Amino acid sequence: MMHNSAFQALVQNFFLKRLMQQRNLSGNTVSSYRDTFKLYIMFLQTEHGVKSEKIAMVHMNAEFVEGFCQYLIQKRGCSLATVTNRLAALKSFLKFALEQAPEHSDTIRQALIIPFRKQEKSVMCFITRNEFDAYIAQCDTNTAIGARDKLMLLLLYNTGVRVSELLSIRYSDIRNLYDSGNASIRIYGKGRKERTVPLWKTTAKYIQKCTESLNISGNDILFLNKNGLPLTRSGVTSRIEKLSQLAASQAPTLQEKNITPHSFRHSVAMNLLQSGVDISTIAIWLGHSSIETTHKYMVADLDLKRKAMESVGDCGNKTYNYKPSKDILEFLKSL
Repeated sequence: MMHNSAFQALVQNFFLKRLMQQRNLSGNTVSSYRDTFKLYIMFLQTEHGVKSEKIAMVHMNAEFVEGFCQYLIQKRGCSLATVTNRLAALKSFLKFALEQAPEHSDTIRQALIIPFRKQEKSVMCFITRNEFDAYIAQCDTNTAIGARDKLMLLLLYNTGVRVSELLSIRYSDIRNLYDSGNASIRIYGKGRKERTVPLWKTTAKYIQKCTESLNISGNDILFLNKNGLPLTRSGVTSRIEKLSQLAASQAPTLQEKNITPHSFRHSVAMNLLQSGVDISTIAIWLGHSSIETTHKYMVADLDLKRKAMESVGDCGNKTYNYKPSKDILEFLKSL
């Protein structure tokens, strides 16, 4: 059995060397991996009585990992998507461990062959211009929250930023704001990659008014909650859910859609695609590392066109190296 201190070192090297140095992952991604390990340690403690300082490689075998997946579903009520993400994080560590500690290859290989849960393919939701106008109509710009919400919606629908990217935007990231024809915004994406996206004239002009009225300038974060603290992912999701309910009365088609903050990103991609923008430019716009990621929008667009065609019918046819921390939890909390 691998000595516990060796296991501790393996985990720390995985985070510090593999994730942060070699792969240069963003802070949000590293945090997701960290949370997976914290949950796994909680699972070992509560379900098997294994204290964090006693965890060894044997506790990463197929039986334990499979049990963890069941624990997430049955005890924590996690979705299959969440379980898949947690399992993927553990498998990433196991692949690293296979390189660093080949003496445990039998244990590791058995855990690596655990299959991912099959998920129903979710329907990709898009927001039409009429639906977007209905969202904007729900924002009372006479209030700070309403003004902020309108700014949030405009940036989401204009730029297609991820929520994590939206929340990290500062006033200083906006370029040429008072030259609305050339205004743009600097975005820090996955893997600490930076890109610049142009802004509509209407978006730029609204940012001018909103930031002036809310006294946002310099290096200030653009989005704050009602308590003056940085807005969170859950805060954005909550506001989108609330605005969706209100906007549905004006745009009934929203009642049939499950709109999330990411739906705005899908919508930007589709708007660009249907406007004739080539797929490589869309990939750069959205910050995709591979055009293959962007290809799904072409497939989705084709599906939409096919459904439209089928609704009309087919003519003539009626059918169709260092000292590790003593406690693994101390290390994870420090990340």
